[in-house]
Amino acid sequence: MPSESKTKKSKKVEIEEDIKLLVTERLNSLPKDMNISVGSKGSFTREELIEEVEKESEVGRAIVEIQMNFLQSLKTGEIYEQEVFSHEA
Repeated sequence: MPSESKTKKSKKVEIEEDIKLLVTERLNSLPKDMNISVGSKGSFTREELIEEVEKESEVGRAIVEIQMNFLQSLKTGEIYEQEVFSHEA
Protein backbone atom coordinates (compact mmCIF):
# COMPACT_ATOMS: atom_id res chain seq x y z
CA MET A 1 0.00 0.00 0.00
CA PRO A 2 2.71 2.60 0.75
CA SER A 3 3.98 2.44 -2.82
CA GLU A 4 0.47 3.27 -4.09
CA SER A 5 0.42 6.32 -1.84
CA LYS A 6 3.82 7.37 -3.17
CA THR A 7 2.58 6.96 -6.72
CA LYS A 8 -0.41 9.19 -6.05
CA LYS A 9 1.86 11.83 -4.51
CA SER A 10 4.24 11.62 -7.46
CA LYS A 11 1.37 12.06 -9.89
CA LYS A 12 0.23 15.13 -7.98
CA VAL A 13 3.74 16.62 -8.15
CA GLU A 14 3.91 15.83 -11.87
CA ILE A 15 0.66 17.66 -12.46
CA GLU A 16 1.95 20.67 -10.57
CA GLU A 17 5.19 20.58 -12.56
CA ASP A 18 3.16 20.33 -15.77
CA ILE A 19 1.17 23.38 -14.79
CA LYS A 20 4.34 25.31 -13.96
CA LEU A 21 5.79 24.28 -17.32
CA LEU A 22 2.63 25.37 -19.13
CA VAL A 23 2.65 28.76 -17.40
CA THR A 24 6.37 29.34 -17.99
CA GLU A 25 5.94 28.48 -21.68
CA ARG A 26 3.06 30.95 -21.92
CA LEU A 27 5.23 33.58 -20.22
CA ASN A 28 8.04 32.82 -22.68
CA SER A 29 5.68 33.81 -25.49
CA LEU A 30 5.55 37.39 -24.16
CA PRO A 31 7.88 39.98 -25.70
CA LYS A 32 11.24 39.97 -23.90
CA ASP A 33 11.08 43.70 -23.08
CA MET A 34 7.53 43.59 -21.67
CA ASN A 35 6.91 44.34 -17.99
CA ILE A 36 3.86 43.07 -16.13
CA SER A 37 2.46 44.80 -13.07
CA VAL A 38 1.33 42.41 -10.35
CA GLY A 39 -0.83 44.55 -8.09
CA SER A 40 1.03 46.06 -5.17
CA LYS A 41 3.91 43.58 -5.63
CA GLY A 42 5.47 45.68 -8.37
CA SER A 43 6.43 45.36 -12.00
CA PHE A 44 8.21 42.27 -13.30
CA THR A 45 10.01 41.33 -16.49
CA ARG A 46 9.13 38.13 -18.30
CA GLU A 47 12.25 36.45 -16.87
CA GLU A 48 11.46 37.59 -13.33
CA LEU A 49 7.94 36.19 -13.59
CA ILE A 50 9.29 32.85 -14.79
CA GLU A 51 11.66 32.79 -11.80
CA GLU A 52 8.77 33.58 -9.44
CA VAL A 53 6.69 30.73 -10.90
CA GLU A 54 9.61 28.31 -10.60
CA LYS A 55 10.21 29.38 -6.97
CA GLU A 56 6.46 29.09 -6.26
CA SER A 57 6.57 32.46 -4.51
CA GLU A 58 3.44 34.45 -3.73
CA VAL A 59 3.79 36.30 -7.04
CA GLY A 60 4.49 33.04 -8.87
CA ARG A 61 1.38 31.40 -7.42
CA ALA A 62 -0.69 34.45 -8.40
CA ILE A 63 0.59 34.26 -11.98
CA VAL A 64 -0.21 30.53 -12.15
CA GLU A 65 -3.72 31.17 -10.83
CA ILE A 66 -4.31 33.99 -13.34
CA GLN A 67 -3.07 31.90 -16.25
CA MET A 68 -5.11 28.85 -15.24
CA ASN A 69 -8.25 30.97 -14.82
CA PHE A 70 -7.68 32.44 -18.28
CA LEU A 71 -7.23 29.00 -19.84
CA GLN A 72 -10.31 27.68 -18.04
CA SER A 73 -12.32 30.64 -19.38
CA LEU A 74 -11.12 29.82 -22.89
CA LYS A 75 -12.10 26.19 -22.43
CA THR A 76 -15.62 27.01 -21.25
CA GLY A 77 -16.12 29.60 -23.99
CA GLU A 78 -16.60 32.43 -21.50
CA ILE A 79 -13.96 34.64 -23.15
CA TYR A 80 -15.23 33.86 -26.64
CA GLU A 81 -18.81 34.74 -25.64
CA GLN A 82 -17.71 38.05 -24.12
CA GLU A 83 -15.78 38.92 -27.27
CA VAL A 84 -18.62 37.98 -29.64
CA PHE A 85 -21.36 39.70 -27.67
CA SER A 86 -19.34 42.87 -27.08
CA HIS A 87 -18.98 43.30 -30.86
CA GLU A 88 -22.69 42.66 -31.56
CA ALA A 89 -23.85 45.69 -29.60
